[in-house]
Amino acid sequence: MTEEAKSRKVERARERQRLVNAARRVLESEDGRVLMEHLAATFRVNERVFTPVRSGADVYAYDPITAALADGARAVVLHLQGLAAAPAQGDANIEEPALTVKK
Repeated sequence: MTEEAKSRKVERARERQRLVNAARRVLESEDGRVLMEHLAATFRVNERVFTPVRSGADVYAYDPITAALADGARAVVLHLQGLAAAPAQGDANIEEPALTVKK
């Protein structure tokens, strides 16, 4: 791996850690928890994406466009939840980011 590639990799890791730290500061506050609960309920994170269409002759028809829109909204909420759940590093450690996956 070239020095330039290593530098890009480290910078991407730094940016990711900055984003994780910011998301955790915001979303772990009381207001952040209220917001995330609202988003999870509004965009039905814990419900099925494919739900039957209730209009028309075929009650059991599924609308793939509606499902795709619902899945897109869910994906945003799930991404925010993932950022909030990621391990935080102190801002001083961002300059030497851990490039390994933490479980």
